[in-house]
Amino acid sequence: MTKYKLEMKDDGYKNKLEFESDDLSDVIANMEIFLKGCGFIFDGALDIHTGEVQKNAMHYICRDTTDKELDVITDSDQLDIE
Repeated sequence: MTKYKLEMKDDGYKNKLEFESDDLSDVIANMEIFLKGCGFIFDGALDIHTGEVQKNAMHYICRDTTDKELDVITDSDQLDIE
C-alpha cells in the first residue's frame, strides 16, 4: 500500500497527516481533510475533473531532467499564467 505524508508549518502552527491508500478517491478525501485542517475554507468537495485539461502555471513549474530529478522553474517569464 502506498504511504502519504502531508505536512504544513507556519509560525508555530503545524498540521501533519499521514495515511496509506492505493485508492485515488481515498487520497483525494484525505487531501480535503488536510486542506481544511490547514485553515482553508471552501464549499463543495475535491474531485477529479474528467474533461479536457487546460494548461495553467502548475503544468510548467516542475519538469523532468535527464538525471531523474525535478528541475523547478524559477523564471516567472517561463510560466504561462492566464
